[in-house]
Amino acid sequence: MVDRFLAFIKSKLFLGGLGVLVLGIAVANYFSYANEKANEIEFQKFQNVNQQLVLESEIENLINETDLSFDKLGFEIITKSVIAKKALDEGKYQVALDLFMEAYAKISESKIRKETKDILLNQYSENIVRLNVEIGDFEAGDKFIKENTINSARFHDVAGDFYKYFENYETSNFHYDQALSFDMDEFQKNNIRLRKPLNWNEEIFH
Repeated sequence: MVDRFLAFIKSKLFLGGLGVLVLGIAVANYFSYANEKANEIEFQKFQNVNQQLVLESEIENLINETDLSFDKLGFEIITKSVIAKKALDEGKYQVALDLFMEAYAKISESKIRKETKDILLNQYSENIVRLNVEIGDFEAGDKFIKENTINSARFHDVAGDFYKYFENYETSNFHYDQALSFDMDEFQKNNIRLRKPLNWNEEIFH
């Protein structure tokens, strides 16, 4: 089943591009603990949703008319990610954000392995924060970051970008500094340092 699933997400029906390999491996790890027969039923439903996605011109119609809930977490988050990718391609950022938020909540509440959960939460939190930038919603992005802080270099790096975009330079520098506290190579550190905004008084007087 895992091999069939990974083969499918690489096929032309899968509208990936959201870290497909990372998601595929993470879900494959989850499937290795699940019932094979139940997975077969879920896999068929997953295929059907993706076929509808190819045929349906209006993403909102697909969401409203299709049951996107699955018994298996892996199928549900991948399905919502696929639909979110189509929404992104169509410039429907709020639709994509809503789907990512649903997936994030499901992952947060799940009992999957910590390593798998951490990978997925980092992936989805980045998508959510960057979409709030695209939409221009500071309050929602700020609330998400404060309520869902992940102690990782990637999370703090993305948070730094978010606050820099909205010109909250003090908080931006805080998150960039947090990111720099993690072990990484000099190239990565220099990349973050170059993106750090100047202090307010330095911007005004220099």
